[in-house]
Amino acid sequence: MAMVYVPNPGVGPATLMDKLQCLTLLPLLPWTCFQVLLRRAVWTTNDLSFKADFICNFLRSAQPLLPMSILRDTTKDSEPKFATSRRFANNKTELYEKVSRKEFSGRWICKGCPGKSTTASNVDLVLFYIHGGAYQVGHPASALAPFLRVAELADKKGISVAVFALDYSLTPEAQFPTQVSQAKAAYRYLLEDQKIDAAKIAPIGDSAGAHLILSLLSVLADEKLLPKPGAGVFLIAPWIDLRCSTGGSWTRNRDSDYLRRDIIIRAGLQVMPHELDATAPHIINFALPRPEKQSWAQILPSKVWVGIGSNEVLLDENIAFVDHLRADGVNVDFQIYQGKVHDWQIVEDLLDADKYFATVGEVPQGMMQGAANLAEVIISAMS
Repeated sequence: MAMVYVPNPGVGPATLMDKLQCLTLLPLLPWTCFQVLLRRAVWTTNDLSFKADFICNFLRSAQPLLPMSILRDTTKDSEPKFATSRRFANNKTELYEKVSRKEFSGRWICKGCPGKSTTASNVDLVLFYIHGGAYQVGHPASALAPFLRVAELADKKGISVAVFALDYSLTPEAQFPTQVSQAKAAYRYLLEDQKIDAAKIAPIGDSAGAHLILSLLSVLADEKLLPKPGAGVFLIAPWIDLRCSTGGSWTRNRDSDYLRRDIIIRAGLQVMPHELDATAPHIINFALPRPEKQSWAQILPSKVWVGIGSNEVLLDENIAFVDHLRADGVNVDFQIYQGKVHDWQIVEDLLDADKYFATVGEVPQGMMQGAANLAEVIISAMS
């Protein structure tokens, strides 16, 4: 019998008590509305709409009160939506295919444009997606709507795209380097089991997923056992510094983003505790100098894209990181998206997922703008 790998064996669904605990958030709604109105009228404002400002403020207040099980279940919301999707009703069986091996688990979101499936080795580009979620939450299902749309848009430009999403172990149940080992095993699977040329593979990840990608590429460069991916690397709002040690944007953008510094620092310590500060500072904070003067040009593919919102609390650490890459001779396409919050491409598209899955035929203008942006970036890199 084939071994089934369960990345998070101790993580169960939300209980009734967990769901009832969410009722404590109800008083936050009027209080948050009052806070936002008062701040915008009397003190400071930002370039967010009132709706976006309200949502960010509410999420910052709600995060400490939400059970982890609720947060984790939320990242799987796209699974039932996809299962009843009108858009993919005729080709569901060839999409979101589960892969379970001895050392890792994941999902093939697609192998080519939906409706035109092929083998992974035959496509023009394989995106190796690693989800974000502060290493605490997240699931391949979060990639369903955005990356199915990316594959559709790429197909319109004559580029066939496959997407494999890693389902890695979460904290606090699992610590570093568990996640890196799983990512490396999945990458080896793409190369050796699926017979995909490394030149066709491009890792893509958001937030903590981007941090895990950089960790994986660092290990590949150190070990020199597997070829590095050659089609590029795409880092969406990467979490560069697990200790959040850069002040700047954490203070400047605290009212215009939905991340909380105390919660993010705690999450970083869960995946890489203080015991690793002395031995792996360059992994904890990728903006620090590399050991033995190892160059980022040796670690990264020749095509590197980093995207971040101007309202993100992670903005300054990303600027510092990109400065280090350029100092090492890496040609980086660095995009700062004005008025956007953390991980906007994925987050905004998750809000569109219901409508997208229900849409048959052409997608209306303005829907799935995050995927449209990512597709544009990826197609540009391919050309």
